[in-house]
Amino acid sequence: MQAQSAVASAPMPSPAALGSLPTNSSVPTLASAAPTAANGAFTHTIASGESLYTIARRYEVTTQALVQANNLSSPDKIVVGQKVIIPGRADLLSTKAPTTQVASAAPATTAPTPAKQTLPQAAPNTLQAGAKPAATPAPVQAEPAKVTQVASIPSAEPAMSGNDKFRWPVSGRILVDFASSKGTGINIEANDGSAVKAAENGTVIYVGSGVEGYGNLVLIRHPNGFVSAYAHLGAMSVSKGSNVNRGDTIGAVGKTGSVTKPQLHFELRKGATPVDPVPLLAS
Repeated sequence: MQAQSAVASAPMPSPAALGSLPTNSSVPTLASAAPTAANGAFTHTIASGESLYTIARRYEVTTQALVQANNLSSPDKIVVGQKVIIPGRADLLSTKAPTTQVASAAPATTAPTPAKQTLPQAAPNTLQAGAKPAATPAPVQAEPAKVTQVASIPSAEPAMSGNDKFRWPVSGRILVDFASSKGTGINIEANDGSAVKAAENGTVIYVGSGVEGYGNLVLIRHPNGFVSAYAHLGAMSVSKGSNVNRGDTIGAVGKTGSVTKPQLHFELRKGATPVDPVPLLAS
């Protein structure tokens, strides 16, 4: 497929617009390494495939704050196994030391009650006269343990499909080429409701409409260091944190955001730098 003459469209947001995407709190956040506490500060151990950007998004802090708190010379100067301080998140330290309850012969009314406890407090083995039997300690212990977990273990990062190039997310004529979009991506004309396909195996890192001008937007992080963006969607059919395969349907063509006719705005970014996607797409 070759790029045809660009058709004028509404101005697209600057490339920096995706640098501070809002957190989609409706989907559990991925966690690939167990955080720890050191010297009164909350820290995170870097795992394979993580970047300072993804860690900042996970803990809802800025990348710059992480750089300053850890005296890093550059955001990309991190290694697997390195511990980084998460500034301003001392509130997470309280989740690292759940209270252990010990059964005693004291009446149930004197036993400590966990915060926001909804289950009845466990009674001692020896009941006093007139005391009502209470639940056994096991359920009471289990409930606080669930609250103190930071996140569930994520699914494994997908591998590349083995193809040399990305696939086209949708078939159609190019309305706006890379240069005309001010170096962000391309706009592909397509019928309203046409299926939009994932360009390569990857993990969904954003689903929402919080970036001005882009309308409904899906971002996918790929194992080769690229991130693909699919904007102006009429519908989105994936969730943040889910893994997708090359060719999976992730949404439908629409005209949300700054456009007035059905089309797909598609971007490929190497890290945070937009590149012209056309040479990287299969013929």
